[in-house]
Formats: sequence, C-alpha cells, structure tokens
Amino acid sequence: MPGLDRHRTLMLTAVTGAPARDAAHALLAADGAGVSVIGDSPGFVVQRVLATIVNIAAGIAQRGIASVPDIEDAVKLGLGYPHGPLSWGDRIGGARILAILRAMQAATGDPRYRPSPWLVRRAGLGLSLLTPEAGR
Repeated sequence: MPGLDRHRTLMLTAVTGAPARDAAHALLAADGAGVSVIGDSPGFVVQRVLATIVNIAAGIAQRGIASVPDIEDAVKLGLGYPHGPLSWGDRIGGARILAILRAMQAATGDPRYRPSPWLVRRAGLGLSLLTPEAGR
C-alpha cells in the first residue's frame, strides 16, 4: 500500500503482550517512520477503506451513473482527494483491490465487500480502471 516509507501499521493479535508489542513497534519505527497500532482485524484500515472506495466507484461506473472521468473529477474536486478512486485503484492494481475485497468478504461475510462485476471484469482482463466503457 502507498506510503510505507513514511508510516506503518502494527496489527496486534488477541494475545499480543505489551513486551512483544513494544519490541515490534520499536523495530518498525527504527528508521523514523511513524507507526499506528491497531487491534486484531481481518485486514488493515487503509486496505479496507481504499478497496471499498474503489469498489463504490466501480459500481457507479457499472451502473452508468457517471463516466470514469466524471467519477475521478467528482472525488478530486468534491472531496479534495489528491487522486480519484479509480486512479488509486490503478496505483494499487485492480487485481490487488479485487483480492483485498474477496479476502475481506470471506473473512467477515459482510456483503459490503462483494466486488463489483465491473471491477472483476477489468481485473480479469488486466485493464486499467480508468478505461471507459466502449460505446458509452
């Protein structure tokens, strides 16, 4: 995921003791990178958020609610994000986003992580998520 040279996340298990947590934290922070400590979870915070945002954008594109460029512009201009959701998806990789969503859905059973068929098709074809639908 982006930014590992500046910040890292340490996920504790249900049985991680304070000495192990502190040792791992020191190791991850040794080069000056910031470290966030989170509880046991089936997936990291950034993975879950970015994959969900990309999947929502894919669903919007699939339904024809907005074009790919319009989705990108709406998020950048309306939310002030540095990149649109499908650009983020491309930076991480459509196949990786798909793998994160499938793993999250399998681990949690939560339908919110069900991948958009639009995303599944593009990842399967190796297409950029910025590729507009032909004929639209």
